[in-house]
Parts: sequence; structure tokens; C-alpha cells
Amino acid sequence: MARYSLLFAAAGLLLLVTMAEATTKTIFTTTTFEENPTGKRTEMSCGQQLAEQAMLNHCMMYLDTASGMSMGRGRMSEPTPEQHLELCCMQLKNIDEMCRCDAIKMMMNQQGWTQQQMGKMMGMAENLPNKCKIEPGMCKMRTVWF
Repeated sequence: MARYSLLFAAAGLLLLVTMAEATTKTIFTTTTFEENPTGKRTEMSCGQQLAEQAMLNHCMMYLDTASGMSMGRGRMSEPTPEQHLELCCMQLKNIDEMCRCDAIKMMMNQQGWTQQQMGKMMGMAENLPNKCKIEPGMCKMRTVWF
């Protein structure tokens, strides 16, 4: 009987040591961020970045005014095409390089231009990054007419 009580005592002691060891373990959690080629953390989708940059409204206004298709011409207080281009470049610079062409394409899809206007605007829109001296230099646009 003494042997069994010694065996139970040893088993109980072993159980206590094991439980104490298990509760003192520290768990470390590591969070990593994937970086894009520009070295910035990408936390927002291209659509979110576009929305944050007011749907590139100044780029659209630049295209309207520079093409001569602006509906609101004639007002003295309206910004010039050059002013819209400067503001457009600021908006594009705030969008990750990998998203810029997609953002320009999304902006173009929001417009209600005629087929003739769209052809002219596409050519200008392709060249926006080059005019802003940012990468990529040109965005290849594809038009599909139905």
C-alpha cells in the first residue's frame, strides 16, 4: 500500500510540474506586411485608393478643359487646364504605382462621353502619368464599343 501511495504521489507531482511548465510558455505572434515594388505597404485596394482621391476628379476636369469639351467654359473663376493637371498629378501620386493605370481606367469608365469624345479622351488619359512625370509613363487603354 505504501508503494501505491508513493506511486500516486510521484504521479501527482509529475502532473503538477507538467501543468506548471505548460502555463509558463509564452506565445509570440508576428505580423508581416507584403511590400509592393515602390516599398510602400499596400493596405487599400485600387478602388479604395481611387475613392480616396475623389475619383481623380481633377484628372477628369483636366481632360474636359484641355480637350475643349468642358461644359462649364466661360467662367472667370474656373481653374485652368494647367491647374487641373497639377492637382491631377497630386492625386495620381497618392495612388500606388501598381494601381495608377487601373485608377485612370476606372475614372474613364465613370464618364458619360460620346464615342467621339471618348476616343479623344482615351488618348489624353493614356498619357497622364507621363505628363505628371510618374511611373508608369503610359497607361494602355483599350476601348470596346458595342
